[in-house]
Amino acid sequence: MFYVFHQFIAWFSQRIRLRMQFAIGGSVIVLATLCAESDSQLEIRANPLLSEGYVHLQAGQLDQALLAFDQVLQTDADDLSARLGQAMIYAGQERHQDAFIAYDSIVRDHPKYRMAWHARGLAAFNLEDFDTALNSFQMATMDQPVNGYFYESLGWVYMCLGDFAAAAASAEEASKMYAYEGETSIYSLLIGYFSYHELGDRVNALRMLKYANRNKPLNQWPAPVIDYVSKTIDQSELISHMTNRAQETEAHTYIGLHLRLLGQHDAANQHFNWVSRHGDPKVFEYTLARAFHLQTNFAAIEP
Repeated sequence: MFYVFHQFIAWFSQRIRLRMQFAIGGSVIVLATLCAESDSQLEIRANPLLSEGYVHLQAGQLDQALLAFDQVLQTDADDLSARLGQAMIYAGQERHQDAFIAYDSIVRDHPKYRMAWHARGLAAFNLEDFDTALNSFQMATMDQPVNGYFYESLGWVYMCLGDFAAAAASAEEASKMYAYEGETSIYSLLIGYFSYHELGDRVNALRMLKYANRNKPLNQWPAPVIDYVSKTIDQSELISHMTNRAQETEAHTYIGLHLRLLGQHDAANQHFNWVSRHGDPKVFEYTLARAFHLQTNFAAIEP
């Protein structure tokens, strides 16, 4: 069992930086729930059902994996390996409330398990419970782990809450952590760019954009988003580069954010509204657009 479990971790760890936020099943969550924890924090037990469950999970056979994990938990409700597998499957099936409950139970028993805290926060983010998501992400980053994605997650939730100073600071920390890992995230730079602009800090916004231009992928998404924000292509050209609903969701969100900066709030809200109604919930921008759309509608009806 130990070998199979860690073979699965190695396979999964190669995918935790994918933009489409859950390697198994394509859910909104990039669940780096297992990969960066030390072996001593995971109670690995020799159990054929656990081995079977993770083999099914690696193969994307979620129903069979869930059945195996459920059978383990029927005899040992505290088996952490089975509980983690179960939680990941719930997230992969976009059963966000079930995923939250599963991860919440894990952090109650393992309060220093930062990966589980982060996964709990992502489940809450999908449920649009931003205060709970924020608390979870703060717990995940309490010891300042070298994990850019944790701080990027903080940036997203701060943007949803309208705390642009904290969002910009989280984007800076994310960029620094990604650099330590030898990586770059264009999305953390976009969080910083728009947050600094919302604060009226054009100098730092342009610094973020300059870095994004220097590190954008060649002829790959989200390079067209950076080109649009940099005003080297227009809105119609950005839209022409979309190849799936996730990219369409991102494009409409960033068009809305750009129009918002220009003071064109009605036009921006049309794009946020489209995302709210038709967007792909597998990307962070879906929830961000919904948060901005809701804020705009509340502002419109205030006396």
